Amino acid sequence: MELENINERSKVVLLLAHPGLDESEANKQLLEAVYNPADVLLFNLYGGKEYSVTEWANIMTKASFVIFQFPFYWMSAPAKLKEWQDAVLNTLAKTPAVSGKPCMVVTTTGWSQESYRAGGKIGFTVDELLRPYQAGFTYAGMVWKTPLVVYGVGTPNSAKNISIGVEQYKNIVNQYIQTSQEIW
Repeated sequence: MELENINERSKVVLLLAHPGLDESEANKQLLEAVYNPADVLLFNLYGGKEYSVTEWANIMTKASFVIFQFPFYWMSAPAKLKEWQDAVLNTLAKTPAVSGKPCMVVTTTGWSQESYRAGGKIGFTVDELLRPYQAGFTYAGMVWKTPLVVYGVGTPNSAKNISIGVEQYKNIVNQYIQTSQEIW
């Protein structure tokens, strides 16, 4: 996304952190379901394009809703999201650029939902494992929204799980686009 293509109206800003998107089934389908350049600004943190903190401030100022989409790797996000948090969000925290912006994590897991509970294979819920993200985004002044977790993308039910996740994701993004358009 080139910054000169950003018009003045609010947008859904989607920060994608996936080092192997071309090989991904789930994250690629999720992205394809919601991305439309008229309303959703896509920034692929693994896309090679770098932006200054000033450019990020401009991007975030125009955001009506911020989505962080990534696969769940070892109970966390891929490294580029952490780099972005350290380099950008740390600077923008508590500024008008991010303050009050609703934000949401959209993530995929290889394991079933039953694995993410006390007594399950992982032993913790995804909500518990995402707590550092919630704390960081809340500290930055953003408004944390319930994450969308697409479980079981590495199970025999992956196609069904992805399909359900795609519909949920489309509904969430369309709701924010519609709400933003009513404000415009």
